[in-house]
Amino acid sequence: MQNGRIKVAKAQNNASTLPEIGKIKTGTKAISSGGKEYPKAIDYFRPTGNFANQFTALFGEKPNSLQIAFISNDIKEVCNEQFESWDKGKRFGWGDGETFSVFNAATGKYDEGVSATDKRVKALKWDRTLTLRFVLLKMTGVLGYWSWSTKAKEVSIPSITKSFDLVMEKSGSIIGFPFNFTIEMKKSYTPGEAKTYPVVSLIPSFTEENMEAVRNYIEAGGSMNRLTTKMIESGSMEPKVLEIGEGK
Repeated sequence: MQNGRIKVAKAQNNASTLPEIGKIKTGTKAISSGGKEYPKAIDYFRPTGNFANQFTALFGEKPNSLQIAFISNDIKEVCNEQFESWDKGKRFGWGDGETFSVFNAATGKYDEGVSATDKRVKALKWDRTLTLRFVLLKMTGVLGYWSWSTKAKEVSIPSITKSFDLVMEKSGSIIGFPFNFTIEMKKSYTPGEAKTYPVVSLIPSFTEENMEAVRNYIEAGGSMNRLTTKMIESGSMEPKVLEIGEGK
């Protein structure tokens, strides 16, 4: 059922076994003049989790650009787009637009393979979401991935999935390719919409700085179990693959 894209099946399975070591947020909580808490968009990446202090030490208090790489070709794992239904912190279901997994209160489990036309699906409110899982190339001393999620269906999601899918299509593998993960605040002049909103972008970047960051990550023991060798040497997208052994 789940293929990492809404109504689009793309699957290559090179699953990572790295643990999640933190989440990256593009929003925070603010307090109104009346004392009420509300979500507030920000124009920088905010880390959470046990390694947040190390993140800040490397990138500063308010970084707006990160060098990242993916370590799996499994889209469900590293760049997963789907519909999700949440209410009061509880997840009632998820799906790709055609079939869904829906929570069954009677059994306490999720019913899988539920059709989009089923009344259980139609009864829930669904949000289009995108979750990325990646390593930070400059964080060479910690073996683990970071995750980031968004519901920005009109702006960030289409741009990010297009960039990711383009590299995957052209190269045959996403593993080890360096990207610049950026955020900037845009202005809207449309009546009824927020005046400013953050736009997150995923930009393939084969600069010498990023290539060096990939080299350093591998040499420091980064757990990229497969890597495109010609990309390392010359920036070529030709998918020749090198197996990286432990301690090498």
